[in-house]
Amino acid sequence: MKTLLKFKQLGDVENELGIILACDRKPKYDLTVFQIFDFISAQIESSIQSATDSNRAGLFARFIGKYKFAKLLTSGSFTKANQIFGFPQKKESGEEKLAETRLKTAITAFKLHSGPFGFHPLYGDLDKKQWEKLHSLLAGYLFGYIALEGDEKIRFFKEKEAKREKFAQEKIESQHNKHRDGKEGHGNQHHPNRKWKSRKRNNYKGNKNGGKGGTK
Repeated sequence: MKTLLKFKQLGDVENELGIILACDRKPKYDLTVFQIFDFISAQIESSIQSATDSNRAGLFARFIGKYKFAKLLTSGSFTKANQIFGFPQKKESGEEKLAETRLKTAITAFKLHSGPFGFHPLYGDLDKKQWEKLHSLLAGYLFGYIALEGDEKIRFFKEKEAKREKFAQEKIESQHNKHRDGKEGHGNQHHPNRKWKSRKRNNYKGNKNGGKGGTK
């Protein structure tokens, strides 16, 4: 049975990729792990490398593309292979390590790329955030084709480490806020001697005739 994975961003894809690489793995269906990594890489590369390619999609086609993309986001995941443009139709073998490196490189390149972005054959013009969401959904669907052994233990320790890091970060932020509030409170305090001198100066009337001698 295919595993349903839902990723929101490429950071989730990287985390899952780390788990996959740390486990014994094998494909569940007629796709190799090499194909899965390689196909995701190609899609990511296409989104940033084909930005200058001209497209001839008309207004209606663009509207349909936006509708399909919105529908995909609403569902939260791909449900069928035929929803994926260019999905591999037959099993192919290749060097898995090279495909792994290609995927990592593609993700890094996408993160560093600020634009422009390519035109998707089904969904039309997409910005960076939309492309990242699409790549994440694609990876979530295809990673579900990989059977893992021993991933429960790795996920447990990763989740534990994430909680530890979150707690440490919250502690640092809390200490920073206390330090900042303490400085602000100290800055608002006035020295008591200064207040006394200020009152003394304000209450002192001085010589009424401005130092010009006695009254006539």
